[in-house]
Amino acid sequence: MFSFIRIEFVISFNTLKKLFIIMMLLLFTCSGYAQLGSYAGAFSRMGFTTRGLGLSNAVVSDVFGGTSGIYNPALSTFQEDGKVDLSYTFLSFDRKLNFLGFTKKFKLPKQKSGGAGITIAWLNAGVGDIDSRDNDTRQTGMLSTFENEFYLGTGFILSDKISAGIGFKLYYAKLYEDVTATSFAVDFGGVYKAGENLSFGLSFIDLGAKYEWQTSQLYGSNGNTTEDKFPAVLNLGGSYLLPKNLGIASLAIQQYFNPSLTVPADDSTGTDLIENSNNTVFRFGVEINVIKQLKLRAGMDRIDFSAEDFSGNLKPSFGLSLDKSFSKTINLGFDYALQVEPFSHDLIQNIGIVFKFK
Repeated sequence: MFSFIRIEFVISFNTLKKLFIIMMLLLFTCSGYAQLGSYAGAFSRMGFTTRGLGLSNAVVSDVFGGTSGIYNPALSTFQEDGKVDLSYTFLSFDRKLNFLGFTKKFKLPKQKSGGAGITIAWLNAGVGDIDSRDNDTRQTGMLSTFENEFYLGTGFILSDKISAGIGFKLYYAKLYEDVTATSFAVDFGGVYKAGENLSFGLSFIDLGAKYEWQTSQLYGSNGNTTEDKFPAVLNLGGSYLLPKNLGIASLAIQQYFNPSLTVPADDSTGTDLIENSNNTVFRFGVEINVIKQLKLRAGMDRIDFSAEDFSGNLKPSFGLSLDKSFSKTINLGFDYALQVEPFSHDLIQNIGIVFKFK
């Protein structure tokens, strides 16, 4: 029995090693630039659940720990119990980030095997207490902005080892007074469960997402239409269930396909330049089961080997989870996560409540 467990562990470790080599090849074949650009929809790429933030969002392939399907619509087919996530994030600079989500696997009518999954979620972000002043520096009031992502994802079990999913997103944002924008986007995802202890996942998200800001009502004939495209993001990762139910280790790569940026012309050429830069970042996370009711988490996000300021881009994270079963069908958990944020003296802190039911 001991030999069998050892052989299984060696095989799984070799598989993870191959995955890491593939990720490294992808890194050096993709174009990388010094910094991750600031593009539209940044709030939707910060992370979602408290557990996800504690693991540095390296959960695109995690079928073992109850991850929300908003990371990958195919993950919902592995959530046997109904799961509700509610979280609030404490951010600097008067920002806010809130998440509410539901994920569950279910059987289709008259279906004996297989199944499907569904994820419904709402992500809200915004900035408040913005001091508004006129040209004479007189205060005219206080302003605020907000962004919302409404998500509906479905996953389907294609075989004993493969699941696929699709997610639909509706973005609604307000920039200033009557200046608002909406956008529709699509996510695709897949999961391959290579064994009892090993899984791989991928997702391609925010396809077609963009904001179109129209300011004609605000400025009249001086108004115009400005288009801000979201980056399309490809996530690829692997998760390993540690022996003796010790915990979970996950590794992921994230490829940003950033929209082109127009750089104003200089005096010598008189021609505007169009720059197109993509970024590749790594992330990893580890979850340890201290006791049945207590889990500790740690990870690292935004590992960008092409960045000039390598250490300045890193986002280490830590977290913990406490849960208690009140009956055979109801479980309530409390989650906490903190993450170091570049260019800010304050930590990102997130608290969440997880409600599971059968």
